[in-house]
Amino acid sequence: MTVSCVTRIIQAHIVRLHPSNTLDSESSRWEHLVLRRSPTQTQFPNMWQVVTGTIEESETPLATAFREIEEETGVRADELWILPHVGTFYDARRNAMNLVPCFAAIFSNNTPEAASVQLSSEHTAFAWLAKEEAERQLVIPSHIQGVEVLERHILPLLLRGEKPVFAKHHRSECA
Repeated sequence: MTVSCVTRIIQAHIVRLHPSNTLDSESSRWEHLVLRRSPTQTQFPNMWQVVTGTIEESETPLATAFREIEEETGVRADELWILPHVGTFYDARRNAMNLVPCFAAIFSNNTPEAASVQLSSEHTAFAWLAKEEAERQLVIPSHIQGVEVLERHILPLLLRGEKPVFAKHHRSECA
């Protein structure tokens, strides 16, 4: 019996520059948005996570990431970075290895979008956490790895005014 590889789910990270920092500050600190799942969720109740979501039939993973960020948090991201990381997990019920593309919405100042989180019914709480706190709060390894990839490969370059080599896409590309 063979195991199929599928991409049914996306993972999306939302980060903001701490409200007291600016991009030109030497000691700038990023905060990661983490969400607590509702106790009524059948899978992983009460677990802290980043935004995740199922790809609909007519959607690309990128379009799903834009939609899920807005649905789960009320945050409207106009640009998403494609992280150089793919989460994986095995689904025994479907006998499938899932490949999960990872994205990030990065807000470099305290924009209204990043400041006004409105949770969906899937979640009961949220927190903006520094890297170490986020890694302690998150449970799923690929979510923790996504935080690490952001902090290591993208956010430091933005602070130095450099452009990361990884792809950034605008919402209009999904229309």
